[in-house]
Amino acid sequence: MNYLQNYRDLKRARGVTLRSRFRHLLLDVLAHQSRSSLDERFDTPRVQFIYIHHVFRDEEESLRTLLTKLSEKHTFISHTDAWTKVLSGKIDKPYMSFSSDDGFLNNRRAAAIFNEFNASACFFICPSMIGVKDPNVISRFCKDKLHIPPVEFMDWDDIHHLQRDGHEIGSHTLSHVNIADTAISALDEEIGTAFTTIKERCGEGQHFAFPYGRHVHFNAAARECIFRFGHTSCSSAERGCHLSNDHPIGANDLLIRRDHVVLDWPIEHNLYFLARNAADKRFQQSHFRD
Repeated sequence: MNYLQNYRDLKRARGVTLRSRFRHLLLDVLAHQSRSSLDERFDTPRVQFIYIHHVFRDEEESLRTLLTKLSEKHTFISHTDAWTKVLSGKIDKPYMSFSSDDGFLNNRRAAAIFNEFNASACFFICPSMIGVKDPNVISRFCKDKLHIPPVEFMDWDDIHHLQRDGHEIGSHTLSHVNIADTAISALDEEIGTAFTTIKERCGEGQHFAFPYGRHVHFNAAARECIFRFGHTSCSSAERGCHLSNDHPIGANDLLIRRDHVVLDWPIEHNLYFLARNAADKRFQQSHFRD
């Protein structure tokens, strides 16, 4: 089995569309227009969560470049510390927290680079795929659940290595399901079994991030199940950040917003989104939707 090793191969497999070309040109314009306000927006006291999925070989330097730029204005903190600050409502300066979804083996590479910047990340994993070596299972999972060619996954030794380096482990459901399309009767398996497995294997696992990450991929039944089993936080993939608030928020009421970073994009494009979301109130709602 030839597993993906470089992002350029993933782009080649997906192909280039007119929509992606137009998007690139539009972001060039928007990023240029917002350049003068970038520092001012990044000075905003807030907690901003950033997440990735992978760091392929040809993405390593892009991650270093991004972290170097963000370190100029932000204090890097762990997922737990960031979650705690948001709950308290007391946010005194710009904070940035990092996470990664799915559990690919190349997360070992990501963790090593985070270590260079003294940054702790939370790695959200699907326990059913940790340690899987069968190429047919991996190929089917990547195609059906992630819509990409095959990528290697970590095993439990890799997970423990991340923990020894100070990183956190969270749940991404047992098998990367769309929660909104999952029967209530199956939620205990997808959420509860994943939580128990991670807790037994890692001694922790309080954080949860649901696959696909948009409001439409979530529901009230899953929310109840997440906190009933013992998770203390729930993360989405809705863009945005969290500002200081005079009224503390309850843990079961907080839906963490996370900004997705694609390392292959020009850094100006990623910085545009991060800065925009630091200033636009549309991207600062911290509560679950009813």
